[in-house]
Amino acid sequence: MIKRADAVTREWVRNRSDELAVEAGCRFDPERAEHVCTFFETELRLYEGECAGQPFRLMEWQRDLLSRAFGWVCYSEDWGRDIRRFRKVSLWVAKKNGKSPMAAGVGLYLLAADGESGQKVFSAAKDGKQAGIVHTHARQMVLRSPNLREACHINKATGRIAYEPSTSIYDVLSGDNIAGQEGLNGSVIIDETHVVDARLLKVLEYMGASRSEPMQFEVSTAGNNPEGYGRRQWDYGRQVVAGDITDQEFLFCHYGVEHGASDEDCESEDVWKAANPSWGVTIKPSEFRRSAERARNKGLSDWRTFCMYRLNRWLEGADPWLRSGDWSRAAEPFTVEDVSHLPASAGMDLSKTRDMSALNVTWIDGDIHKQKTYLWLTENYAAIHRDRARFEEWSERGFLSIIPGEVIRESWIRERFSTLVEESPQLECLVYDKTYAQSFVEWLEDTHPHIVAVEFPQSSAFMEGPIDDFASQLIEGTLKHDGNLCMQWQAGHCEVKENGKGHRILQKPARNDPRKIDGMVASVMGLWGCNHVTANKGPLLVY
Repeated sequence: MIKRADAVTREWVRNRSDELAVEAGCRFDPERAEHVCTFFETELRLYEGECAGQPFRLMEWQRDLLSRAFGWVCYSEDWGRDIRRFRKVSLWVAKKNGKSPMAAGVGLYLLAADGESGQKVFSAAKDGKQAGIVHTHARQMVLRSPNLREACHINKATGRIAYEPSTSIYDVLSGDNIAGQEGLNGSVIIDETHVVDARLLKVLEYMGASRSEPMQFEVSTAGNNPEGYGRRQWDYGRQVVAGDITDQEFLFCHYGVEHGASDEDCESEDVWKAANPSWGVTIKPSEFRRSAERARNKGLSDWRTFCMYRLNRWLEGADPWLRSGDWSRAAEPFTVEDVSHLPASAGMDLSKTRDMSALNVTWIDGDIHKQKTYLWLTENYAAIHRDRARFEEWSERGFLSIIPGEVIRESWIRERFSTLVEESPQLECLVYDKTYAQSFVEWLEDTHPHIVAVEFPQSSAFMEGPIDDFASQLIEGTLKHDGNLCMQWQAGHCEVKENGKGHRILQKPARNDPRKIDGMVASVMGLWGCNHVTANKGPLLVY
């Protein structure tokens, strides 16, 4: 697949999204990448702190990001030439790593060096004060650059920067000055994406639609609003990188602690360095250690705020349940035939229209539990949300069954279950969520009376123990799964929420979010059935 790319392009393939882009004909142009980096280092001067007045010397991570953002190209039939692959760049990095000067530099590059006449660039943020931070950097850089100072005019009243050779402008746009500004056409630099609101988004939605190479360049730290635009962009970017969503025009770059990292994980200095790419340059190790120590001494709330600002970890009511590395390490492909002689338990979570139906089977192989999960989704739902997940691809590869129509018919799950009973004769137990399950349980009692059916209450008081057991076995390596990619997607966004009494339960990111966790819930039930029913040769009713 990647072999079709030239040698230079292969060096810049970093993730599944890049692989898909190469398949679609994208390539890397080193001259474009070098052009933007050269502009930064020869034309721009910093204006704050110890480096004020010095040339903008790109750190390694900044050079890498700029090269990726501006170096990838694809041929456009509409424009009859190569154009930039990326129209949106979403950079997430902790405070003090130099994101504002970098964002200002991108704005100036688009204004003066990108080669487009009549360019319009905007520094945007939720309010004028925030938007002014990046724009102040840009104005001060112009004043300190001999070439830019000569070619640009700065309006002292509004702060607008006019680049006279191409009749281009660089202005300020914010959530509190957007009245009557719909229809703007150009590029935009967005600061602190995690607090951008709907009013500003409405203005930005179609900006650049009529231009060949517009750029929306976002910079932000993580925030504390799991329902806002910033979190949606962050989640979307993670799915693009993983290849769960195909969007070759979106570049997501994240420096921070691993999704799902615990409070304890965030205490490692190795983690601090990985989460702060400017470590040792704009991030002074001694200052960082002192800040971390102060946050620890003030309690958990201050520590989590520190992790949000300085380690780029989202602060929210619900926490990621599993670390991606733990889930990936547990993948161990196998077939039902490989485990057909082993005792097993099943977990079932049924649905009708909008959720997935899931049937998990867990086999006991000595000290190891092995899981395989079968998933069903309606054709209608998959079509409506095809841009949010790779439902059709997963179906083609056998990881998900898409049922024609708008309703999941129980007959499909019954047929699969009966086949499993034949293939795995030591399947002894079905653990189920009672929602939509009554007719299935009645059918089970009539057709497979030797299988014990046990209800699994979906309360936080009951579920807390089983979800802890599941995570513990996953981390310890005593729980394996068959590598289903749709399950990998679910594991990546499954969250755990604590109620007022301190009990925890699994939940998806948001109520109407198309991301599903039904397979994970069924997996917890399947493992619980093995540990508390099958292994004990009878239901252990502890609820």
